[in-house]
Amino acid sequence: MPNRPPLLRLARPDDHPAIEKTVYEAFKNAPHASGGEALLTHRLRDSPAFVRELDFVAEIAGNVAGSILYTKSRIASDTREWETLTFGPVSVLPACQRRGIGSALIAHTLKLARAMGFRAVIISGHEKYYPRFGFENAGKYGITTQDGKNFPAFMALPLYEGALDGINGRFMHDPIFERIGKAESDAFNARFQIPDPNVVFPVPSFFVTYVKPTVRNKNIIVGDFTYFSDVDFESHVTHHYDFHGDRLIIGKFCQIAAGVEFIMNGANHRMNAASTFPFYILEGWKQDAPPLSDLPLKGDTVVGNDVWIGQNAVILPGVHIGNGAIIGANAVVGGNVDAYTLVAGNPAKPVRKRFDDELIDLLQAFRWWDLPVPEIQKIIPVLSDGDLERVKRALKKKPGDA
Repeated sequence: MPNRPPLLRLARPDDHPAIEKTVYEAFKNAPHASGGEALLTHRLRDSPAFVRELDFVAEIAGNVAGSILYTKSRIASDTREWETLTFGPVSVLPACQRRGIGSALIAHTLKLARAMGFRAVIISGHEKYYPRFGFENAGKYGITTQDGKNFPAFMALPLYEGALDGINGRFMHDPIFERIGKAESDAFNARFQIPDPNVVFPVPSFFVTYVKPTVRNKNIIVGDFTYFSDVDFESHVTHHYDFHGDRLIIGKFCQIAAGVEFIMNGANHRMNAASTFPFYILEGWKQDAPPLSDLPLKGDTVVGNDVWIGQNAVILPGVHIGNGAIIGANAVVGGNVDAYTLVAGNPAKPVRKRFDDELIDLLQAFRWWDLPVPEIQKIIPVLSDGDLERVKRALKKKPGDA
């Protein structure tokens, strides 16, 4: 993952599915996790105790990579109560962890909570992590858990000097924390356990992004489950100017490595005149823009389905790449590529066909990438089978064949 600082901002309603997915992935394999953290996050937003002004996400290249939320809590003695805060779940996608994102969210929101006049924050968290923010065991301040106990991970942070002086009592959090059962958690979490083309980060422990949900440019059209081994795919589509009207069209299930660049028609200079210098673009020169008919426009760039594009490859304007093709690392592709053909080099040239014509025709006709996800799940053994004669037999089968 690029080592770039995250943008910290208030969460929006359209972030909620990504936040819940982030929480699920962050806690899925965490020790002592209950499994109900994502459902709790979902429900806390409807609680009267939820503090919307402290509901923050960490964004990388326009996508949610971490989140924190706060609820009001209280310390209760036999005679009075004091309002406090608690935060959690705090979550960072596994692929983005150990990069300071969680620390940034905590430090930023604690500063805001202090400015908002809140008294203190009480949490149950890792006793070796949270002291860096000033948390100490809550017993120091005469605070116990709701059932009158204490333990090392039960910690408090006064947000101003003397905020917890003279306070003794039990910590009382929102009752919603007590209502998450395993069966309902499992049912809620099931949504995160099936392939979803609208998830941005589909591999929790490795940094790749599904491209389709990240694209904002209407002239970039990408199919479901195509992924990019980086973030900010659109920054790798260069010289893409609206007035040219050219489109980048990429099919489903493509695999695009880090460093790949799609160069669009705006990079081309006029070549049918004595000079290629674009005077009309640069300030101070007296030249009208030439008509588009005088520019070497090569049309849309089109990539088929199940195409693998190797690291640092460059795809030039107007190229059409067929289904199942493989583009070698560092290749510069200036001409069309046939389906199921491996190309490499600068300029890229065919190295070989991946399969014989019979299997290529069968795959082209079968179009597995257009099947519903449950059907694709069933044929993964065929798609990943290295015995190509057996694959042919499977693709030739008619419905009802044994």
